[in-house]
Amino acid sequence: MRARVVAGARLLLVLAAHAGALALGLSQIDTPIQTPVATIQVALIAPPAPAPVSPPAPEVVPPKPPAPEPVLKQPPTPPKPKLVRKPAPKPTLKPAPAPSPTAISEPKEEAPAPSESAPPPPELATVPAAAPAPEKTAPGPIAAAPQPIIAARFDAAYLNNPSPRFPRMSRRVGEQGKVLLRVLVSESGAASDVRLHQSSGHSRLDEAARSAVSRWTFVPARQGDRPIASWVIVPIEFKLENT
Repeated sequence: MRARVVAGARLLLVLAAHAGALALGLSQIDTPIQTPVATIQVALIAPPAPAPVSPPAPEVVPPKPPAPEPVLKQPPTPPKPKLVRKPAPKPTLKPAPAPSPTAISEPKEEAPAPSESAPPPPELATVPAAAPAPEKTAPGPIAAAPQPIIAARFDAAYLNNPSPRFPRMSRRVGEQGKVLLRVLVSESGAASDVRLHQSSGHSRLDEAARSAVSRWTFVPARQGDRPIASWVIVPIEFKLENT
């Protein structure tokens, strides 16, 4: 029961509160709300005086640099000529010519001046002496003419010089040709030196000819009745029979 009383009291309080609030709202609607009017003041402000415009300063034109003075190019000095000292020529000593003998004449004795009183001596006639006859010189010995030289020989039959052997290998390959040998024949007729004067083109043939001729006997060269050493050319020909 008590709870119901409390709940009722509470309900009454709520209703009273709502009623008061409603009454307050109605009273505010009826009275107009006065709003303060704001005033706007307009003041004309004079524009600021324009700042004095200073005239533009004249442009300073920098002075032009002076034109460079023309540089006079000096012509290149020519190189000094080098003094080439030529070697002084060596003095050549020429033999002084022998002084030619000069005949020294004996001083003539001055004849005393004839006195006016003495008569001049008589003139004597002189006979010129006869010129001496030229001496006869005996003729010298006449030089004998050189005697001719007879060349050495190697083709005499009595010498019995054997012919060179034909190399077997040269026959097989068909080598042939002519050899010229230069032989120094001594006074005794021996071949003291044998040299190849002209080759046959084949060394085997050249050597066979030189070997044979070095054993030959020669007739030595002669000048008059005297044997002399001399050079002689000996030809040796190698020729195959079937060619």
